[in-house]
Amino acid sequence: MQVNLSDTLINNAIKHYSDNRITLTDTRIRGLSVEVRKNSASFYLRSSFKGKFKRVTLGVFPTLTVQTARSLSIAYKQRLIEDVHGNVLDHKQDIAFGDYYELHFLPWCQHYRRSYKSYVSLYKRHLAPRFEHMLVSEIGVQHITAMVTDMLYKGYSRGFINKTVHTLRSLLKRSEELCDTSYHPSLNKRHTALSTQTRKERYLSEAEARRLRDYIQAHLDDAVVLAIGFLLYTGARRSEALKAEWCHVDATRQTWFVPITKNGKPRHIVLNRRALDIINAAQALQQQEYGMQQRWLFLSPIKLQPYNCIFYHWNRIRSELGLSDMRIHDLRHSFASTLVNNGATLYEVQHLLGHKRAHTTERYAHLANTRLIKAASLIDKAYK
Repeated sequence: MQVNLSDTLINNAIKHYSDNRITLTDTRIRGLSVEVRKNSASFYLRSSFKGKFKRVTLGVFPTLTVQTARSLSIAYKQRLIEDVHGNVLDHKQDIAFGDYYELHFLPWCQHYRRSYKSYVSLYKRHLAPRFEHMLVSEIGVQHITAMVTDMLYKGYSRGFINKTVHTLRSLLKRSEELCDTSYHPSLNKRHTALSTQTRKERYLSEAEARRLRDYIQAHLDDAVVLAIGFLLYTGARRSEALKAEWCHVDATRQTWFVPITKNGKPRHIVLNRRALDIINAAQALQQQEYGMQQRWLFLSPIKLQPYNCIFYHWNRIRSELGLSDMRIHDLRHSFASTLVNNGATLYEVQHLLGHKRAHTTERYAHLANTRLIKAASLIDKAYK
């Protein structure tokens, strides 16, 4: 089972141990796992380099914590590379894509990229399964073309495929800087992205919004549904809502502080009554399930961590409600359109959505014009 290992998780696994041995594989450090037996757990590292596999015992929990096991894993892999190649930093050397990502790119990315978590998610889902054991110098345009063809066949959007290709090419080209290795020369050729069509923005109609609100009200015992309700009533970005912490919520002042946003600036979000109702429901749910308030508002009952992805949950809900073409991000658009249609100015909408630039909010200007046309038509009724 692949999980984000933590000391709490291992303690719970030991506590609820059955007759069968449990193996938990870490999602952060490739090859790191813990085997849980009755009253004990041991850390192991399975590492590969140029087709050579090793399984190393790191230590016993809790003498060895998860953080220490991860540090030992990284140090061991670095020593393994040096054993095979000599001093890897002194010469241009071939290195497996997975090892380059884990030992060199990821530490750099954590310090210099705000979008670090999106890199991690994209790597695990789409790059590691295909390129993990290949050498960096082997991955050329022909391999990228094969990946694009496969993703198109599986139905991924052209925009997402373009993002994946851009990420892979950037990752490969930076290898020369980060670990002094050579990337495939074909990557120097200019890449032509797939053409994309601009998708028409989707808003909830009054009837659709009513169905979704009724569904939320009927499932207040489901953390994912509460998160969706929070998105609907705050207009927050998905990542902001899923990472929301109780320490940042001030119910008395009706504000929610978001320390990390897309534009890099923290912001305060004003909470309306419906958003506060969602918060109260989340608090009651955690009290019922865990006996106390946890760190995050919307907690996965399996991992006891905030949700990273709720697409599959949303896909089920939107299908059930007849909203098959409604994306999660469209809830943000619907929040904005509801505000504009009920008299809010574009300036107010800009600040409630956390847009850095006013022109980003101007996409909703036509909604304001529609409202003005309706207001002007009152003259027709008055002069009948």
